Amino acid sequence: MKIPKIRAAACLAILSVVYLFPSGSVFAQAPAGPMSPTHPLPPPPAAPPAKKKPEIAPRKTLAGFWRLNRDDSDDPGKKLEEARQTKAGSNGGPGSGNGRVGVGFPYPGSGGNGPYGGSGRGMGGEDTATSEQIQELIRPDFSQSIALQAAEVDVTDDRARKLVYYTDGRKIQKSKDDSMQAVSAHWDGAQLVTDEKGPRGKKMSRTLELSPDGKHFYETWHIDNGRSGPIIVRYVFDAAEEYDR
Repeated sequence: MKIPKIRAAACLAILSVVYLFPSGSVFAQAPAGPMSPTHPLPPPPAAPPAKKKPEIAPRKTLAGFWRLNRDDSDDPGKKLEEARQTKAGSNGGPGSGNGRVGVGFPYPGSGGNGPYGGSGRGMGGEDTATSEQIQELIRPDFSQSIALQAAEVDVTDDRARKLVYYTDGRKIQKSKDDSMQAVSAHWDGAQLVTDEKGPRGKKMSRTLELSPDGKHFYETWHIDNGRSGPIIVRYVFDAAEEYDR
């Protein structure tokens, strides 16, 4: 009969399939694994170096744009308070202790009298008013732009106010315009020195001087304080570019 031959052929076909395709490979295909690239990928590019601000060349004169260095400058409020404590102690009057009143550096928002002032606490009467007037007078500009002329030095501050130091001995007329002021000054070697009067006729002067390395200039105030000696307040300005913020 033909049936046994058919069964034998079917069994032979099944055995052939099992031999050629192991278990499960006929009906399922293993998921493809990650393919390794033919060539290794290049490393990511390095981050560009941070741009350095161009260094300001040393200056040979006071001319140029200067920005206040708060860290290296004196705090005028503290200087005035120290002077008050010293004077009170030498007179044996109230406040002769060693305590100090921190009034903070004069920048917008500090102090209790306007945007720049210290409070002048612990002082009374005319001394309080005088101290506040002096502090307002000597507070530093955030920046100064200086131009040298034949018989004058022109200084423009960060609020576009101009101060002219006349060095030819002319008589100075008091200006009623706060945006334009003038003061008498003279050159003492490389130093520009003024001769001024402060509140209550106190003698005052300021000295502008270039640093030895030409990268800074110093504005130093000398304020008469009687027998206690002068009050000295020094501000440091760094050479800078006007639009480099």
